[in-house]
Amino acid sequence: MAEAHSEWSASGFKKTMLCPGSKVFEVGKPDNTTIYAAEGTAAHSLLEMCLTGDRPASAFEGRIIKADGFDIEVTADMVRHIQDVVDLVRAYQGADGVLMCEQKLYYASYLGVDREKAWGTGDIVIARGNELIVGDLKYGRGVEVDVEKNPQLMLYGLGALDKLNGIAGDFERVRLVIFQPRINSKPSEWDISVEDLEAWGTSTARSAVCTAQNAENLKGNTLGRMVDAEWEDTFLRPGEDQCRFCKAKATCPKLRDEVAQTVLDATPASPDEFAEAEPTAVNGDIDDAWLAVCMAKADVIEGWLTAVRAEVERRLLAGGTVPGYKLVQGKQGNRAWKSKADAEEVLKSMRLKQDEMYEFSLISPTTAEKLLAKESPRRWTKLQDYITRSEGKPSVASASDKRPALEMKPVADDFAEVAETFDDLA
Repeated sequence: MAEAHSEWSASGFKKTMLCPGSKVFEVGKPDNTTIYAAEGTAAHSLLEMCLTGDRPASAFEGRIIKADGFDIEVTADMVRHIQDVVDLVRAYQGADGVLMCEQKLYYASYLGVDREKAWGTGDIVIARGNELIVGDLKYGRGVEVDVEKNPQLMLYGLGALDKLNGIAGDFERVRLVIFQPRINSKPSEWDISVEDLEAWGTSTARSAVCTAQNAENLKGNTLGRMVDAEWEDTFLRPGEDQCRFCKAKATCPKLRDEVAQTVLDATPASPDEFAEAEPTAVNGDIDDAWLAVCMAKADVIEGWLTAVRAEVERRLLAGGTVPGYKLVQGKQGNRAWKSKADAEEVLKSMRLKQDEMYEFSLISPTTAEKLLAKESPRRWTKLQDYITRSEGKPSVASASDKRPALEMKPVADDFAEVAETFDDLA
């Protein structure tokens, strides 16, 4: 019988590659299930229902989908985004492609492990001619996922080859596609030859598995005892990508040391030393190189702080204790009518005027687009002259970000231009 979860999951493989010791530290840690993750699960279910049932997403609007313990409603917004993906998938499929949804894909043979220990679920697999197309839906709106050399998609590609190569066709290339409709209306794609993909699987990916297995063996599977510094230095490698979704983020000693080194310019050896350490001053005279290093660690540090708060709350909610902290009753929520209809009847009986009972406002451009863009494009086009949109504010991003850099003039240059103007008038 297959395991409920894949030991070498595709979704967590990048983390394993970047931090081989993470698998050891995550053992026994609870899953961080959120309503946002549940919303993504529901979106996947909606996509599958549309493609397998050959029905538009609008046919499911208003339906409640149970996902990860939450009841998620299929909203008009979800319908619009998923229908866009459905249309794109059909275009990839064409008239001659064979489409498969939610396929269990095994890639264990490439990693050198037992078959039931390495598999994942591929959202979209299309066999078309000599090309295999593997697509993945990312419904989040937070971080745009890069498809190029993406370990999760590459493993799905290997699993699709294991399933179909020589059966549904003799494939020469694998095209990997990420659909992230809430961030970009266009899918991102990257293709690789079958030969190169299989070489990556049996070399780079297999090597990552061996390193993680070595970390587990040397740790002795004893999570309760202190991990020596040599093991930490060898197998724990904190970083933005690998720490983002790590379940052991709040208790990882190496991440804690990295945060302390950045914030305190020291690595305290005990909780008391950590509590007594003074934060490093950050001011306008700080060295640019040092500031750049700190900025590179900012997301990791913020993520660590969030994970620490969440872990303290989890332990207290479970009846545990954390020295110096307790649970208290929070601020009451906003007031709401138990029944709007009943409240409306009572207010009417009080002979209140309509403008006193109701609050009216013009629909937003976003709502207008939902109403008109597809049903009446001419009317939607007519509205464009009445819509304004402010420019995005400048924000700091990594130099590797694909957006072009803004050219900003130092304030001193503005004063220089003013001075030149006065000189010309003199």
